Amino acid sequence: MAEAANAGRQLVDTVERSEQNTELVNVREQRVESQQVEEKYLDVLEAGQKIAEENNAMIARLDYRKVATHYGCAYKNDGYRVMEEMADRVPGVTYKESRTLSADDAMGVGGRHIEISFADPDLAGWMRAHEANTGGN
Repeated sequence: MAEAANAGRQLVDTVERSEQNTELVNVREQRVESQQVEEKYLDVLEAGQKIAEENNAMIARLDYRKVATHYGCAYKNDGYRVMEEMADRVPGVTYKESRTLSADDAMGVGGRHIEISFADPDLAGWMRAHEANTGGN
């Protein structure tokens, strides 16, 4: 009877350790996923930098289509999700309602954009830190 109890405790301990190890693996996988997301944000920000340079401005406005293209969105509404996430996670990025109608509005993917303020010192620091994390470009 005592041997059965010991075997039961060992089994429970083994299962608990296995679950803890699985959590460690998940953390690593989440880190990899996080780096991929950071790389995609950086791709969107680099597209914004080009637009700002072309317009000789410190602010770039990217609509749904530009964000979806540079982020690599797979589904119709992914661009909106990415714009909202970037506004929440990346300094100097704001998510706004557009005031003008465009061809995208007629397709059901317009009406909103992000503004990227390259004058924001926190944005420059965020970009440098995340470029270092993702291996730089």
